[in-house]
Amino acid sequence: MINPWLQFLVCAVIIVIAGSRLTGNAAIIAKKTGIGTAWAGVLLLPLATSLPELVTTLSAVAINAPDLALGNILGSCLFNIAILFVIDLVEGKGPLSARISQAHIITASLSIMTISLAAIGLLGITYFPVGWVGLETLLIAAIYLMGSRLIYVNEKKALIDIKTTDDVFIQGKDITAGRALLNFMIAALFILVVGVLLVNATDRIAIETGLGYTFVGSIFLAISTSLPEVVTTMSAIRLGFPDMAVANIFGANFMNLLVVFIADLFYTKGPLLSAASDGNILSALMVIMLSSIFIFGLLFRSEKTVIRVGFDTLLILFGYLVAAYLLFKSGGN
Repeated sequence: MINPWLQFLVCAVIIVIAGSRLTGNAAIIAKKTGIGTAWAGVLLLPLATSLPELVTTLSAVAINAPDLALGNILGSCLFNIAILFVIDLVEGKGPLSARISQAHIITASLSIMTISLAAIGLLGITYFPVGWVGLETLLIAAIYLMGSRLIYVNEKKALIDIKTTDDVFIQGKDITAGRALLNFMIAALFILVVGVLLVNATDRIAIETGLGYTFVGSIFLAISTSLPEVVTTMSAIRLGFPDMAVANIFGANFMNLLVVFIADLFYTKGPLLSAASDGNILSALMVIMLSSIFIFGLLFRSEKTVIRVGFDTLLILFGYLVAAYLLFKSGGN
């Protein structure tokens, strides 16, 4: 039998490669078909980069590991927020929150709403299933549908010039929409297969190390499935589009919470959130806190830097490390 750590690393590398192909072809499809550049930057690209989370979460549900499923989603959201520090550091032009659009507050706030509902469901004090699905996840789906429309309308008004970004992404690529769709489907198939193997590896790691499903899902599995977001975000920064990078971060977190609803549909033993352990509440609350810190930075817009970055993103990095430590100390339970 293959060593689970080796299997985990190989699968993570494949997900990075497939995730980058998935994202690039999603941008080409949006451009070639004219479905709307706003949807590409804030909704379509996060949908593409969130596919690994969807596949691995459903795989975790299939093996009856709700803590691994929830840990993956919430840990991914937590890691995505921490990427804001990397964006700020790599750019090095002063505090990130002082130079980007305040329109990101909308997506960040919608993410906080949905994660708050997930936290309420994890508390288990409002047990009210609708069929086998939890009421909280149904509300998450409703907020996602309404919020997506709100983001789209606002994006068309003023968020970022994604059309220019898309032009850069596909410059020199003579690829038809049909070929891009085929490439997208092939990359998605790779992620589907590798996602199952990745969950299998993390399941064995959790058991063999005794670290627990919540910790392993929130840290190891979450980081590996968030690597496509890192690739996309760094590409946007390299091209000089920090707004697109930040939009992808909060858009991915918003999309990740929809994955919780989808996973709940497939978890037929009752509401998924009620089946998960209390350890996931820490991740949910930290995502809310760190998102709120960045929203404060967007509103306050301080020009002061600490080690080349804004105080808000430095605080976000510190919060992520504290959360990882607390999850480890708690034994992942």
